[in-house]
Amino acid sequence: MNETTILAEQAARLTYDDLPPEVVRKAKLLLLDQLGCQLAFATLPWGKAALSYTTAKRGAGRSTIAYYGTRTNAEDAAFCNGVFGHGFEMDDVEMQTTSHPAVCVVPAMLAVGDEQASTGREVLAAMVSGYETFLRFAHAADAMRHRFFHCTAVAGAFGAAAAAGQLLGFDELTMRDALAIATTQASGNTEYSCSGGTVKRTLGALGAYAGVRSALLAQAGITGSSQALEGRKSFVKGICEGEPDWEWLTLPFAERFLTLDVGVKPYCCCAAQHTVIDAAELIRARGIDPAAIESVTILQLPREVGNVGQIVHPEDVIQAQFCGRFACAMRLVKGGNGYYDYTMDNIADPAITALIDKIGYAADDGRAVLDDGDGPARVTVRMADGATYEETVAFAKGTKQNPLTEDELVAKFRDLTSRALTPERADRVIEMVMNLEAEESITRLTSLLTA
Repeated sequence: MNETTILAEQAARLTYDDLPPEVVRKAKLLLLDQLGCQLAFATLPWGKAALSYTTAKRGAGRSTIAYYGTRTNAEDAAFCNGVFGHGFEMDDVEMQTTSHPAVCVVPAMLAVGDEQASTGREVLAAMVSGYETFLRFAHAADAMRHRFFHCTAVAGAFGAAAAAGQLLGFDELTMRDALAIATTQASGNTEYSCSGGTVKRTLGALGAYAGVRSALLAQAGITGSSQALEGRKSFVKGICEGEPDWEWLTLPFAERFLTLDVGVKPYCCCAAQHTVIDAAELIRARGIDPAAIESVTILQLPREVGNVGQIVHPEDVIQAQFCGRFACAMRLVKGGNGYYDYTMDNIADPAITALIDKIGYAADDGRAVLDDGDGPARVTVRMADGATYEETVAFAKGTKQNPLTEDELVAKFRDLTSRALTPERADRVIEMVMNLEAEESITRLTSLLTA
């Protein structure tokens, strides 16, 4: 068993020339999406708290904090931008592992890339190396969710370490040390999905921070266990319920680029409920009167019911973003689940709260009905006059099977950044990202990411 070594070798050796055109294109779109999230959510309360925490440390460095333009060290910039990027549940998602690679990998990559004045080709290779490392770990240790670990925070430390190590020029052994050191820092708990807490906004950022710190410690000469992932007392065994799926850790990058599996969110709430929203929209589009609804039943698989079916009446925005009933009711009543819809006013809206009381959740334990899809859902609406409407959605809008178009993704970026960037500045960022391989230094891009 040499999983740690094999994964580290792949992460260190990947170059831009190894990337198929479709992977390069996807990486650029995922980067643009994450930059839009960072710029949009930087001014939210938890974003300001992260900035206050970071600037109080007075760390010296050349890494840029998005929106504000403050310069600090790579670790702190990665943390701060990670909080921004994960600030409102609209960052990218891989549905099989319900994880969010961008909020860990991109902040780490840009922070270290800023320090190193890395080229666009180097940054793209580092980003894909980070995504591939992140996702292989997330798949291998997917059983961690049964012990209530937050996959993004945990896998993020490894993805961020791989991206940072790439830009620092690590060989295979130093990369292995970085991944091994990351096992001592990776963590994250999912109680927020039941009882809330703004700490949820920091979990991806903590993964980014841990990854950059692990890489810098390895660069300084700290060494890690050679079997940190697979050994007798290994990290993977410790966090998983049951046996990990070891084959994911050694799956050759070139055989399957998992970056292509990552989706982009059109709605700013937990992706587990996006099929619910899509099904509700199909019903709403028939012109039904929400006030005349007698009952609604949402059927999902147990994993999704556990993630978004527990909260009934949310008390704050974070709880609302993990409440499938609220998402469904708001879509049926108001037709929206975007950045400007998740507000305290809508949480308190009498029409929405009344409809929530009519919504029930059920779990399809044996896939008797929902036999296909990523987080599939069936929504059944019964009207007071006896009419019944039912829709089943297997793959939500934005997933790899039902992707946003490039135009839709660019439109999302423009909408999110409309309060941070002028249209002309937004055009420059889009153009630079979509031609990133031609950039001689990533600092030209990061200098544009300020309001």
